[in-house]
Amino acid sequence: MAASNPISWSQRTFPSPEGTIACRFRAHADGRIFDAINGSADDAPLLICAIEHDALRVRATTPRQHVDLDIEDTTGIADGAMHTFALTFGEFGTRVYLDGSQCFSGTANLCPTTLTGTEGSGQGAIRLAGPSIDVTDMRLHATPLTSESIAALTPRPAPDIDFAAAQLAPRDVRRVRTLRSGTIFMHFRVRGPRQYGTLLAAGERGEERLAVSIDDNGITMTAADGLYEPSTYHARGAWDDGRWHDLSIRSARGAIDMYVDGWHELHQAGQVFFGDWPQLDEVAIGQNTEGVRLMGEVRNGGVFTTPLTDGAIRRLSDAPALTTTALFDKGYHGSVSYRIPSIIRTPHGVVVAGADQRTAIANDAPNHINFVMRRSLDGGRTWLDMQTVIANPGEGVDGACTIDSCLVCDERNGRLTVLIDRFAGGVGLPNNTPGTGVDRHGRPCLYDRAGTRYVLADDGTVLDGGGERTGYRVDAHGNVTHEGRASGNIYLKEGADPDESLLIERTSFIIELHSDDDGETWSTPRNINHMIKEDWMHFLGVSPGNGIQLQASEHRGRLLVPFYCTGASLKHYSGGALISDDGGDTWRRGSMINDGRIVNGTAVDPKSIRDDDATTHESVFVERADGTVVCFFRNQNHAGRIGVALSHDGGETWDDLYFDKDVPDIFCQPNAVACAPRSDTMVFANASQMLPYRGNGVLRLSLDGARTWAAHRCINPYHYGYQCMTMLPDGELGLLWERETAGLYFTMLPLSVFGAAETH
Repeated sequence: MAASNPISWSQRTFPSPEGTIACRFRAHADGRIFDAINGSADDAPLLICAIEHDALRVRATTPRQHVDLDIEDTTGIADGAMHTFALTFGEFGTRVYLDGSQCFSGTANLCPTTLTGTEGSGQGAIRLAGPSIDVTDMRLHATPLTSESIAALTPRPAPDIDFAAAQLAPRDVRRVRTLRSGTIFMHFRVRGPRQYGTLLAAGERGEERLAVSIDDNGITMTAADGLYEPSTYHARGAWDDGRWHDLSIRSARGAIDMYVDGWHELHQAGQVFFGDWPQLDEVAIGQNTEGVRLMGEVRNGGVFTTPLTDGAIRRLSDAPALTTTALFDKGYHGSVSYRIPSIIRTPHGVVVAGADQRTAIANDAPNHINFVMRRSLDGGRTWLDMQTVIANPGEGVDGACTIDSCLVCDERNGRLTVLIDRFAGGVGLPNNTPGTGVDRHGRPCLYDRAGTRYVLADDGTVLDGGGERTGYRVDAHGNVTHEGRASGNIYLKEGADPDESLLIERTSFIIELHSDDDGETWSTPRNINHMIKEDWMHFLGVSPGNGIQLQASEHRGRLLVPFYCTGASLKHYSGGALISDDGGDTWRRGSMINDGRIVNGTAVDPKSIRDDDATTHESVFVERADGTVVCFFRNQNHAGRIGVALSHDGGETWDDLYFDKDVPDIFCQPNAVACAPRSDTMVFANASQMLPYRGNGVLRLSLDGARTWAAHRCINPYHYGYQCMTMLPDGELGLLWERETAGLYFTMLPLSVFGAAETH
């Protein structure tokens, strides 16, 4: 329908708190696409969908909810082109779609009938755009359309200039040579392995200036102006397989992006397009400017005069629709931010997802951070509400925290174990002091304002230096009483509480807790520093994500959790494995990857390491079919590649260290998962590029135990940070990932997204 008048909605439109609002729009500047108002109130909107700073923004502004979805990854949509837009609502919250693909999600259900609350009339209107945005085809649906349905209802983009022959007509050449940005699309194939040639070329005055070619190493675009060295853009891959493929090359916002079959393959700074050559007089398709033809064919394609969005490119190639659900995001349960994903599937098929709840600010410690969790009883399709597993005292930078959870499950009895770092208020990795903070029995050491030392016994009593009971008691939450009177909390920042009496040491701790009912209830946290930390260590923490249970080796049943630590320098790290051979009751520390290592001609000592090239930071383990444990580790090595170390004795020692030339590392947490027990099929994930923010989240499939990589897929080419994966009960891959401080998002992916490689 034409979108000129308000469109009414009511409980009849959305009989359940779910539905879809969809439209098409064309924008030349920032402005409002539409809003929803309550029919019983004034014109103050309940819901606003707009373009701000050239990107989508969705807000719910009611006394009941204050939701702000800043969809910054959609930058560039006020381009004068027609776009499709949809919001779906339901028990999953809200999902946002642009040009046929999901681009964002939120935990809040923004269905208009939900936003009206009890004070509303349950009816209202959708008011359409302001003068800077044209809106058409506004439609309301009573059910939330699926990602597949939205893709199917989205028109496939049509080129502004079609490739109708082996060369563009002179008129079309004159049109494209005015373009400084836009998109090139080609549907092509070569006739088999090692076939090669030019897909597209352009020239001026007899000189070839632009060439797009394919060979057995991938697709390369070369741009030359005759004055400087040519600029080269190369997407590595094996598309010389005789199959039909789609290639989209977008030039916009200072960079070139390449997509093959709708999947993002390359982002490289240095924008170039036909308009860089004002005298351009030839554009050839399926051959170079000298007439040397491709060993294959370009069946169809064309030039778009605007840069296509990611969704439009995926629609152009009919790429598989992916659905993402927000599990933890800004504003959920009143929190400013959630970070640091952990996820695991229990033997009973329950999927458990953990997170840092950063209540007041998004920072790492020092900060007030709780450990929270959500569970799915149906393989990740729906999720129960959040439960707070560990609540910490204090607030803001003065608050205590538990940070960086790592989940591991004993498949023999179903026990789910969490190891997580703990800091007192005002303390974090940058400023914690050396030491274990416990005595040899694992009892926390306390001190008072005068510096007198005490020990906290298991029953909550406090003992003095001679082992005698004092008048102090400490409960399970750290609250102190003295002779029955409230006397502060041992976890608070020093000086934060006027009733302060006793405090724990200002160092790092690792605590353990476990569940025997698939995460529904949890044991009281216990400190395990006495088992694993040494006095020379400032920081000792777990690498967040997941641990593993060994399946194939003589150490079958052993639990491994990755750790890293600092010595004299708080900026340089060494890592390895925390090991349990009794189901998590006791833990010990294996050798570090840096033990005995020679870097830049010097033996590395974890106590005194100061060489960035030697840093082994957060890591993740995966077991090969032969029992070898592969460790991928974040690092600061000049190679700029993910570090890999192998253990042939169940995580006790490490050797065969190398940096994988095919996997970039931008100093961000990695994750990996075996696709089945005793299998060499595994998936690795990390943020693989600085944009300049952390981003370009890529999953890589290996069929040979991470020796080589058979295929890869970019899940989000923009903001992407930490992640954690687990195999779901139906065999799909469950990915819980960060958009930095915006929240944690869950995506289910069949292994078929990797293409033919996963069936080999």
